[in-house]
Amino acid sequence: MEKMDWQEQFEQAAQPIIDQCQVPGVCVGLNQDGKSMYRRGFGYRDKERHWEITPDTVMGVASITKSFTCVAIMQLQEAGKLEVHDPVLAYLPELVTPDQACTERMTIHHFMTHTAGFPLLPTDYLAIKGLPDGDIADENHPIHKQIKKEQQKWVNTPEDFMEVMSHIDYQLLGPPGAQFSYSNDAYTLLGAIIERVSGKTYEQYIIDHILLPAGMANSSFALQELSKYKEVTTIYRLAEKEGGPEVYPDPQWEEGPVVLASGHLNTTVNDMLRYMDIYRTGGLVGEERILSKASVEQMTYPHVRMGYGQYYGYGLFVTPDYYGTTKLEHSGGLKGVASQMVILPERGITAIAIANLAETPIVELLNFAINTQEGRPADAPSVPFGAEQPVAAADLQAYTGTYRVTVDRKLPVTVDSDVLTLGLGGKQLALRPIGDDYFVMKQDIEEQAIRFHRDQSGQVTSLSVGVVRLPKEV
Repeated sequence: MEKMDWQEQFEQAAQPIIDQCQVPGVCVGLNQDGKSMYRRGFGYRDKERHWEITPDTVMGVASITKSFTCVAIMQLQEAGKLEVHDPVLAYLPELVTPDQACTERMTIHHFMTHTAGFPLLPTDYLAIKGLPDGDIADENHPIHKQIKKEQQKWVNTPEDFMEVMSHIDYQLLGPPGAQFSYSNDAYTLLGAIIERVSGKTYEQYIIDHILLPAGMANSSFALQELSKYKEVTTIYRLAEKEGGPEVYPDPQWEEGPVVLASGHLNTTVNDMLRYMDIYRTGGLVGEERILSKASVEQMTYPHVRMGYGQYYGYGLFVTPDYYGTTKLEHSGGLKGVASQMVILPERGITAIAIANLAETPIVELLNFAINTQEGRPADAPSVPFGAEQPVAAADLQAYTGTYRVTVDRKLPVTVDSDVLTLGLGGKQLALRPIGDDYFVMKQDIEEQAIRFHRDQSGQVTSLSVGVVRLPKEV
């Protein structure tokens, strides 16, 4: 049978990007109403051995795991064991932050929606083995600027994790519920709540209550489990060499038993397409009910605005008006991992793309597939932006300054020839104003919006880039 036109259009758009970015392997799958509509592996799960990547290749999905964490929380709520608006101190009484009054107001909902107020913290360096930049023996490692050496310890338990958090020198971004800023730490703490409430390890709970009921036979967390699968990817890294970028295999996967809930599931394209039916059907995978319809509605509700036309639910990005329908999605990235899932529940579409190189433009690639399947140009924007609304040159100065990512990484915003620019990734990116303190920039393939935030006096105090909020340095 000949390929449908949209499949050819997708592959013609995707292959040059895959080649240009030197992606060893990426697999894409789409279902319509739970039935296979498209499966395609581009390249290899092991480039050196020329082993092809397939829909049954086990790969990491990184932060897509957060949606599994939220499913678990909703299941426990259905069982009457917790409520999402419970204070987190009811389950984590030893949690300490720089502002204990704010800590007392933090709820499970705030953790699930990334609105607890946590900035980017260096906890992963003490919780994950195999990080690309995880050598804290280096005297110049940034972790030493936030945690004294004598207070650094390897994280083996949730209690260790909270102890390390209590020693970090940082300030909350604001009171709970005030600001969206993506937080792996909040999700690690959700994993601890799941363990304490259920009486099981996080890993065992997810296996018993999601993976097994959903028939996800090739999915697990423990790296020791990988040897039992027929197909497992090699993970790859990108290094800048004198002759240009070079992709090479890395034998050490990232491993962090305490931080599983924030992003460490290993799975396949086929298993993920089974899982995503939860959101298409209102809680069912086949005849197995994983969640109630009410819980799915609560997970997919646009709880907090996170960007231009986009919101965060529970473990899911929510675009209420995506070309006339609702779009649910989440991406993920770790060393050797790039993943993106999309659900268009009203249209019966579920889609997933997983690659074995972190630098893969995975969101754009899956957008190509969704766009062509729906009859749009492959590069149609995820969120169509409004027309440019010019800002007077004098008014642009209010946005200029330095915005803090971490203690040793900052982003400058300057004005160059009456154009606002952002220093990012070694480039000066022009920012196009579209109103309401939103600006549009193009870093890679697709344009994205960033937003400046003001305090009550009208002063610009922070900047949202991607999923994180960056305070402006005074």
